[in-house]
Amino acid sequence: MRFGRKGFVLASCVLAAALTACSNNGNGNGNGNGNGNGNGGTTPPAESGQTPDSGEGTAVKAVTLKIMFPGDPPANWDEVKTEMENRMAGSLNVKLNVVFIPWSDVRQKRQVSLSSAEDYDLIWDNSPVQNIAAGLYEPLDALIDQYGPDIKAVRSAEQMDANKVNGKLYAVPLEVNFIRPWTFVIRKDIREKLGVGPITKYDELIDFMYKVKEKEPGLTPYIPNGTEHIGLKLAGMLDPTANLASVLSYPGLYTKGNDGKVYNIFDDMDPLIMSTFEQNYKLYQDGILAKDDLTLRNSEFPKGKAAVSTFNDFGVNLSTRTTLEKSVPGATAEAFTLYSPDMKLNSTYKAGNFIAVPVVSKNKERAVQFLNWLNQKDNYDLLAYGIKGKNWEEAGEGLYKPIQANPYAGIPFAWGWNPKLDRIDASFPEDVIALNKWQRDPSYFTPDILAGFTFDPSPVANEAAQLANAGSEFYDPIVMGVTEPNEGLAKFKKAAYGDVKKVQAEVQKQLDAYLAAKK
Repeated sequence: MRFGRKGFVLASCVLAAALTACSNNGNGNGNGNGNGNGNGGTTPPAESGQTPDSGEGTAVKAVTLKIMFPGDPPANWDEVKTEMENRMAGSLNVKLNVVFIPWSDVRQKRQVSLSSAEDYDLIWDNSPVQNIAAGLYEPLDALIDQYGPDIKAVRSAEQMDANKVNGKLYAVPLEVNFIRPWTFVIRKDIREKLGVGPITKYDELIDFMYKVKEKEPGLTPYIPNGTEHIGLKLAGMLDPTANLASVLSYPGLYTKGNDGKVYNIFDDMDPLIMSTFEQNYKLYQDGILAKDDLTLRNSEFPKGKAAVSTFNDFGVNLSTRTTLEKSVPGATAEAFTLYSPDMKLNSTYKAGNFIAVPVVSKNKERAVQFLNWLNQKDNYDLLAYGIKGKNWEEAGEGLYKPIQANPYAGIPFAWGWNPKLDRIDASFPEDVIALNKWQRDPSYFTPDILAGFTFDPSPVANEAAQLANAGSEFYDPIVMGVTEPNEGLAKFKKAAYGDVKKVQAEVQKQLDAYLAAKK
């Protein structure tokens, strides 16, 4: 199947491998030593209007790269940025103008900046397919072939190929896992105060939320991170053998059983999905879910506002831990997940985060050179964990230990994440370390039938847009428990059934052609 630049990737991933927004994850967790030689890297080419000095390895004219990131700057960011720039002085000669955009605004700001041709050189994107289809991101294959050997060296061929669009790579995949993990993060101090034992089952988690409602009236029992975690992902995890997954961001469409078929919740409602909707409605009615759960996200948890939330991590990431401890003296957090290392799951190898070069950038070559520099071991350690000996220290093969007095909660997911260089926080419990090792071990995962499938939405562009609007109005309140499921589904069907059917038919048509071509 071939089509032009309007094509984009279908992120219909199994279980937790969906292409989703990254939570405000403060640090990357991973293993592996990777390769690369620290501060080195090839000399970048001259940019337009710039002439490099003669001589091998000499510096070129200084360039400032403007980069868009989500969230807030980590503590000690200025110190780490200065160290990065010092390392590049005399070689890449790059200065960094990093613009941090609040999570609540980053999607809108990104679209405005791209559509107005603002002078960014690198942009973090958690769902780049729309911008690729619009021709806003530069194809990177030739640039990476020439200037990015380390970008490819620390990522598998499967990962690079699975995140191409129409055979081209438009954004570097940033991922350390074969699945997209997620965890319930719990106020451990509250659990112990209420005399509740460690949570080992989902039903025990629900019981804990109700006890919080009864005994801690000033604390919201549960603020999940939006629809992502308590919709189809939760339904699928309650029975992993069902292999349920949403189809990209199209509300009402899903896959199951790895059978190559696309289903909709009106004609083929899976009982697991419906039971999840019903339970969420009960949790909302009982005051377990926040009344404004349609707008609140997991950023409320480290502020001390919730007893339970959800994150795209195994374990409690460093940023969440340190922020919670500062916000609520004496507070501690722990993690509970429905995953276990004995699971054998499928993977589409889709990434959850990307770094892209806008077509309007005047520094495309230097931007790719810089990304290559980031994907060398010593430099990756700096961007991910801070200054060695001050912010972190070695803790064994593929591990690191934050220095408690001065931790650096970096943001590698936004510009460098890769499975070969990323380290696991050695302060995690042993079971969390085991989960983090498991999720990036390819021997535990089988390629999903949808791996490599590329969907062209242009034949149903209008219907897809209308479906997205209807989903925000009708589907999201169902998932978040705000609307009684049967009533909400009736309203959603009335508003969007035709659009759901047309998008479903087009996805199925293209998927059938893709699978036939593979035989």
